[in-house]
Amino acid sequence: MKYTPMIEQYLKIKKEYQDMFLFYRLGDFYEMFFEDAVRASKILEITLTARDGGAEKIPMCGVPFHSSAGYIDTLVNNGYKVAICEQVSEPGQGKIVERKVVQVITPGTYMNYKNYDENNFLGSAYVKDNNIYFAFCDIMTGDSRCTILKTMEDLQDEVLKNNIKEVISIEGQKLDISAYITEVQESDNLSKDKTNNLKDKNLKLCADILLDYIEKTQNKDISSLKDFEVYFKDKFVYMTNYSIRNLEVTQNMANGSKKGSLLSIVDKTSTAAGSRKLKNWLENPLLDINEIKRRQEIVGDFVKHYFEKSDVKTSLKEVYDLERISTKVSYNIVSPKELLNLKKTLKQIPQIKNILKGFDSEKLVDIANNIDELEDLHDFLEKTIHEEAGQTVKDGNVIKLGFNEELDSYKNASKNGNKVLLEIEEREKNRTGIKNLKVGYNKIFGYFIEISKVGLKSVDPTELGYHRKQTLSNCERFISEELKQVEEHIVNSKTKIEELELQLFQDVKIKIHEYIPRLQRVANTLSDIDVFVSLSDVAEEYGYVKPDFNDNNVIDIVDGRHPIVERNVSADSYISNDCKVEKDENILLITGPNMSGKSTYMRQLALIVILAQIGSFVPASSASLPIFDKIFTRIGASDDLAGGKSTFMVEMIEAKNALVESTANSLLIFDEIGRGTSTYDGIALAQSILEYINNTIKCKTLFSTHYHELTKLENITEGIKNIHVSAKEDHGKLIFLYKINEGPIEKSYGIHVAQLAHLPNDVINGANKILKELENGNKGSEDLVNSEIYNNVLTNTKELEEKIRREVQVELEEKLKKQKKKEVKEEKAKHYAKQQLDFDGNNEKFDYIKEQIGSVNFLETTPMQAFNLLYEIQQKLNEDVK
Repeated sequence: MKYTPMIEQYLKIKKEYQDMFLFYRLGDFYEMFFEDAVRASKILEITLTARDGGAEKIPMCGVPFHSSAGYIDTLVNNGYKVAICEQVSEPGQGKIVERKVVQVITPGTYMNYKNYDENNFLGSAYVKDNNIYFAFCDIMTGDSRCTILKTMEDLQDEVLKNNIKEVISIEGQKLDISAYITEVQESDNLSKDKTNNLKDKNLKLCADILLDYIEKTQNKDISSLKDFEVYFKDKFVYMTNYSIRNLEVTQNMANGSKKGSLLSIVDKTSTAAGSRKLKNWLENPLLDINEIKRRQEIVGDFVKHYFEKSDVKTSLKEVYDLERISTKVSYNIVSPKELLNLKKTLKQIPQIKNILKGFDSEKLVDIANNIDELEDLHDFLEKTIHEEAGQTVKDGNVIKLGFNEELDSYKNASKNGNKVLLEIEEREKNRTGIKNLKVGYNKIFGYFIEISKVGLKSVDPTELGYHRKQTLSNCERFISEELKQVEEHIVNSKTKIEELELQLFQDVKIKIHEYIPRLQRVANTLSDIDVFVSLSDVAEEYGYVKPDFNDNNVIDIVDGRHPIVERNVSADSYISNDCKVEKDENILLITGPNMSGKSTYMRQLALIVILAQIGSFVPASSASLPIFDKIFTRIGASDDLAGGKSTFMVEMIEAKNALVESTANSLLIFDEIGRGTSTYDGIALAQSILEYINNTIKCKTLFSTHYHELTKLENITEGIKNIHVSAKEDHGKLIFLYKINEGPIEKSYGIHVAQLAHLPNDVINGANKILKELENGNKGSEDLVNSEIYNNVLTNTKELEEKIRREVQVELEEKLKKQKKKEVKEEKAKHYAKQQLDFDGNNEKFDYIKEQIGSVNFLETTPMQAFNLLYEIQQKLNEDVK
């Protein structure tokens, strides 16, 4: 089958990019053909057309070049790859334009993602010598990190924790993880200078594979990427993705957004880079006590200097994202507007530096002295970039007057040309006597003299030397020899200006490329300052205090508060709580009713620890803490159905990870371990876990439970202490006090909580009867299930169900009668045929409705199913209506 030369070219290029959409540049559009067009038209909701391909009509769809970003965004966010195929030669007579793929856009290499407060990481995994070597980077900010892992579970955790969008793997290598994986061929003798700082050869190869993929897909210079930072579990506080998620450190549990997380509370940063850094700090608290104290001191210094801090913050608000701008300079995709933003940012650096020098703080002065003002780069941009620079060179006004003499001459010619046009217009008005005559311009016809139809009645265009150019409904447009000459001068000037500005702008970008390492260092310092200012704002506004650290393994928090919960309730209604764990105490065993605040109290301690170990102040009246090396949590109910794991299995896996990985310096948060199985199994597991933690690991642990049998462990084993969240009964109603007290709670109040949930009274009464039998020891659980009391509860429940079903059925029939009467009345008014539904039982439709309603158990019917039933009945009623 013979296709046209253009389609043959398309098919040849497409053959190399089978697993992605090929955006084939054709004039002002990116076109897609064949199966790409069929699929893309559905995903992007654009029109599918056809084109003559030579031997047959072929499917085709396209998107405008200037607005393609939104369409690419949709495809990438849906997990697809896009190959951008551009024209790389000028059109020639009798030959097809040369085209080639200049960029491959994937989830991990997407440059136009909208959330600048987060990183978009691309990862690479290499399995060798019983290790998993893992590297990842953000190609827009340059952030690059790598580590060595032991298991696929570790790799999965890193992918989830760092929100890796795509993982590169060599062909034939099996990665047993849930991720977007792209396979590449293993290259012999692959080595990049950028990774020479990595001493481990396998880790270097892993990073080289990543960089090679970026180079090949993006056709960009990777020199602007930062050197790979090697990190290990023992460098920061280790937290699994489950722990970070359960504690809502950077995103909430409800929908995964930032709102309602710890990050949303403490993020008062002024820059995108500052927000990204704060997120990274929260996910990686420090172990180095000296660095923690250094950060604390800087935060404290900002707290003490309110007015100076406000001046710093004002300057930071004018700071743009230097990391992204630097990377765009390196990739040669920076816009004139972004270089103008760079100039504005550099203007703020001396001001920030001078303000910091005015602080009575050795550490802030030291930071100020190490800030590179980049004065030479600012002066260069001041001479080159125009204050009105736009997004593209074609918008004009990119290069300032005075930078290039040739450009200045053309700009002057263009400016004077406009003056000449005004002079021509005024002269022709006087010459013709037509006051509304004007000289105009459009892209199709160029410059013209426009005269209205009324004005033409008083002049002869030919005698004036005018040549007709365009006829409109209410006017005529002409050209004169003089205007033609001026047009050539102005048009040539505009073309030359555009060509020169494009060339000069490219020279400017090459010059700025030399400054990228210095820009990245300044960006890092400014983001540090931004985070310190943010943490000091939070401390000042919310009443946080500087925590102390001790070496005797004691937790002593006075009036501790949950940083997220306290911001969502009124100040006078939040109940603060102490948390005291002595040196010889390992476990606080927490009892209390559901909804009383046990989980909040446990999360509160973990979040206070995280804040303390990033160098922040904490929500409390005072706090003294040890340095924790790891934080493990098991909070809430979750399953992994896709992975074939039940809620209880997930619970046990997370508990196993905590017990195996923890040290004596770790913090464990366990919420109701063992509740997902039978009572005896649950108690046995919970007790065994408690004893293992207390006797073997000996780390600080908060363990909540409803198994009151476990509270006896305090009297049997040293290291376990009972505390409870208090509540009280008032005339049969349960009131939560949200206050932590020593000792176990007297009762569970489970039935009271069920009453708060408005379970039917018969169920509540039955539960109370059963509870009394159990508490009195009159019945075992097996006897109770067969007892008269239990059977009466079941009977009462069934009677209640039948009663509700009958009430709902009667109510529905009444509504149907009223609805039908209303419809009949409306039909009469419109002179339509009357339809009367007889409800005496002698009507076919009535029998159908009765049968439908009678067959439904409304207690087991969802609202949507009920609406569907009503709709079917309505359709039946409307049959035969004319």
